[in-house]
Amino acid sequence: MQEAWTERLRRHAWWWFPAAGAVVIILYVLVTAPVRHLFAPVLAACCTAAIVVGVRLHRPRPARSWYLFAVGMGLFTVADAVFGEFQFAGTLVPFPSVADVLYLAAYPCFAAGLVSLMAAWGSVRWGAVLDAGIITLGMSTLAWAFMVMPYLRGHLSALPLAVSLAYPLADLLLLGVAAKLVLVAGVRLPALGLFVLWVGATLAADALYYSTLAATGAPIASDVSYILWMASYPLLSAGALHPSMAATTRLVPRSQERLSPARMTVLTLPALLGPALLMTDVGGVREQPVHAVAIVGIVAASTVLLVVRIMLLARFAEAQADQARARARTAEDALRRQISLQQQLTHQTFHDALTGLANRTQFFERLEHALTRSSTVQNTALLLIDLDHFKHINDSLGHPAGDELLITVGHRLLGSARRDDTIARMGGDEFAVLAEDLAETPAEAYGQRFLDRFKEPFALSGHRSVFVTASIGVLAVTEPTTANDALRNADIALYAAKERGRNRAELFEAAMSLAQQSHARIAQDLRYALPRSELTVHYQPVIHLPTGHVTSVEALLRWQRGGRSPIPPEVFVPVAEETGLIRPIGTWVLREACRRGRHWHDTLAKAGTLSVAVNVSGRQLTDPHFPDTVRQVLHDTGFPPASLVLEITESTLVTDADTTAAHIRALRDLGVRISIDDFGTGYSSLAYLRDLPADIVKIDQSFVLKGSSDASQSLIQAILQIGHALDLDVIAEGIETPLQAQRLHALGCPHGQGFYYSPPMAPQALEAYLTTQASSHPPPHTAVRGRRPHRARRLER
Repeated sequence: MQEAWTERLRRHAWWWFPAAGAVVIILYVLVTAPVRHLFAPVLAACCTAAIVVGVRLHRPRPARSWYLFAVGMGLFTVADAVFGEFQFAGTLVPFPSVADVLYLAAYPCFAAGLVSLMAAWGSVRWGAVLDAGIITLGMSTLAWAFMVMPYLRGHLSALPLAVSLAYPLADLLLLGVAAKLVLVAGVRLPALGLFVLWVGATLAADALYYSTLAATGAPIASDVSYILWMASYPLLSAGALHPSMAATTRLVPRSQERLSPARMTVLTLPALLGPALLMTDVGGVREQPVHAVAIVGIVAASTVLLVVRIMLLARFAEAQADQARARARTAEDALRRQISLQQQLTHQTFHDALTGLANRTQFFERLEHALTRSSTVQNTALLLIDLDHFKHINDSLGHPAGDELLITVGHRLLGSARRDDTIARMGGDEFAVLAEDLAETPAEAYGQRFLDRFKEPFALSGHRSVFVTASIGVLAVTEPTTANDALRNADIALYAAKERGRNRAELFEAAMSLAQQSHARIAQDLRYALPRSELTVHYQPVIHLPTGHVTSVEALLRWQRGGRSPIPPEVFVPVAEETGLIRPIGTWVLREACRRGRHWHDTLAKAGTLSVAVNVSGRQLTDPHFPDTVRQVLHDTGFPPASLVLEITESTLVTDADTTAAHIRALRDLGVRISIDDFGTGYSSLAYLRDLPADIVKIDQSFVLKGSSDASQSLIQAILQIGHALDLDVIAEGIETPLQAQRLHALGCPHGQGFYYSPPMAPQALEAYLTTQASSHPPPHTAVRGRRPHRARRLER
């Protein structure tokens, strides 16, 4: 619970300060009493605290940059408090005062924090230093014309004059360092974007306040300056609390060598400010030689930086030219190598580069030749061999070891074949064998001969030995056929070998082709099932075992194809998974179930707390838009999130675990409950329940069907204890007999479902069932309702 609260704070706390700051600023505008002058120190204090909290939450490494910002903001807090106290008391603020000392002391802290932040990124980028200098010098001309000149022409004594001039110098320092930060890193992170807005608001407020103060002796539109200062505090707070703040010390600086047109414009305009001020004679500067010389000096310094920047660009261009010449030499060498390689390609066109075996092209030609020889076609066998779980070898030992294994397998296949047989690597980890003139040797026995060669381990370099099995599809050619048809049939047999458990050889039979054709027809018809309204949702009640009341229903998909007999879910659901149709179909089931649930809540007297469970496939759960889809369905149907249960299987949890975990948390944040289906069937159930908190576990029906055995009862008791320890609800699936129901009730299982209570029903039948049960229901565990279910594993839909 504490971790969830901390994570929620880490993700969402950053926008609290802009929202609260906006409220404070609005109150500042509306309130005219002197107390409003205390709003600024309160905001500054909150900002200081927010920076410290942000460092503790996100832990940037190193953290000294942000602590320097906190020190600077702490100085601002005290300065604002001193300044606000004078204004609250209605007395004249002395100048200079302690507040001025604190304000000016804060700017070096901010600049040092920025420098420390950029130091964490690595080497100095001189291009960015020069660019920031050009921008700062350009803005210095404005500061001189609108602040320094008026102050120097005034009648201030030495100390007030020095303090007055220190403010624009502090702003220029902050501007220069901030400009370098933006030029080096940009605003790729939200935290940096908020940080830049803070600097901009601060500089804008200072420029308005001090320029008008210097020109007229009193600030003009001072409330606007105060609002900008106060707005800067929530911006810095939001940047410190934003989760991306942790990455601000780990950025990789962008290349600074090339100058884009936008960047050239940014550098050119500040450099033109000085000449523009002289040409327009702002403030009569041309009549004041000292100030004119100062502006000319700033322009000259800016020009020097521009020249140095151009020199850097020239050096970069030379380096690029050297690289281009090196690439040209490399291209020439590559051309010579290509000519040499072309000579080798003639050989490699018909051979696999890794194993030296025949490749697909040569194998196909020899197969075509063999199938055109009518005298030997009856004695020809075609084998397709695929290594089982070869990806595990690459993942665990590395691709070099995988390549070495493929070479070793190729050599062993050659040792198993006859002299005239063709052995080929078809690609990846798939091999093929063409055997002609087998005479009396059955094709299936010939395939088994190759399968037996995988019983011994394969020796790899480094004194390593690995075991790997293979699945083999065998085609005994019994009549003239084409090479494409022969390969297709062998591939069908290979697929059957994998489906039947791998590490086996399967001989092609005509029924396999028929099964594949049926699979293809189902896939084709399933694409039109939704538009043709052939899909329906039935609902099976979940019973509270102690009372016999219905507490929830599970939505189950059914398909009545084109007026023909229904297609069993165990037939069409796997097809939907393979083709990806499970996503639109799953969304339709979710929407239909929520719509029905809303209807039952509104129309049935005792259905106000009825929950609806909807099964979710692995493809749905890993869809990046799935949480948004659930949110939209709940909004459109008005179904309460707490009444929706999404069921996922244990096997789904181990598929793309990171995405699955993120989506489960997002769904739980919506208020939707999560149920783990088929619990206890072999995965790390307890670990996943701990890391991905669920609300419900469903005991797999295999334990219920075998509940009379001591082992099954022990497993059921263990699952019930886990559920109790983790505060989870438990439902037993597949209850078929009174004895099973009584045994589960005696073990303390709170809920159950199965054909003993009711088969899945159409919505209208379920409404009648719920109405009848609400008026009078029999005691639990007294009679079997409905027919016995099929013993096969219940499908997810």
